[in-house]
Amino acid sequence: MGRTKKNKPRHRLSALHNLSQRQTAKARPAQIAWTPLKQACGCVVDWGWSSQTADPYAFKVWYSSRLTVPCPWHSEPVAGASGGDLPDELVVQPRGASVLLHARKAPAGRHELGADLAARLAHILEVAARGDEALLEDAPTGFRSWLIANTHNPAQAWFDHELTEIILNQGRSALSREFLEHLPEQLLPASPSRPQPQNPACNICSFSAATGGILCACGHDWSCHPGKAGESEPCSHCACAGMQHL
Repeated sequence: MGRTKKNKPRHRLSALHNLSQRQTAKARPAQIAWTPLKQACGCVVDWGWSSQTADPYAFKVWYSSRLTVPCPWHSEPVAGASGGDLPDELVVQPRGASVLLHARKAPAGRHELGADLAARLAHILEVAARGDEALLEDAPTGFRSWLIANTHNPAQAWFDHELTEIILNQGRSALSREFLEHLPEQLLPASPSRPQPQNPACNICSFSAATGGILCACGHDWSCHPGKAGESEPCSHCACAGMQHL
């Protein structure tokens, strides 16, 4: 009689599967999310980040700091290399940070967006410099009421929301300002059947979850995924690789 081949323990198969998934993920090229910005020298630079080498918070901090400085190609020479010697696409490590970010000369088709985002960023930074009261006055009335009722620091929440919309979502808004202006103060509580975002980077995600909006399986709002569902577009706030509409 022939011998019967024993099945491998299920936990070993699971471990092999997980290892294979991790190796496949490492083999994939980094998905870079790009956001253009018109800088002090007049150039428009596409700044980018990948979840493999950075995080959204670090990218927001860096992007915000670029508004009042010249682009890499018009900055002071670094390590003996002048702007003209630098390639059109760079990998940048902010001083004192452990993250890697990306920069490239933005194509002409993104110059208008870069200028618009620079104007919006300059506005919210100027408002923030005047304090919490000014920030709250800048927020749409209805959304301000919701932030006051549902967040510990509504002024900071509005500031974070605006930076997320400008920097991570490239100026795209999940909800129009007119809608936020007339947002009812009494909102439905979050349904337990709806996923809740694990990362609090975006108040719109929490609002969307509370009101039955379009969410990804990761719990974040559709606007946090640059492309359409199933296009393998990374989420702005987590490691989710593609929007899975529920």
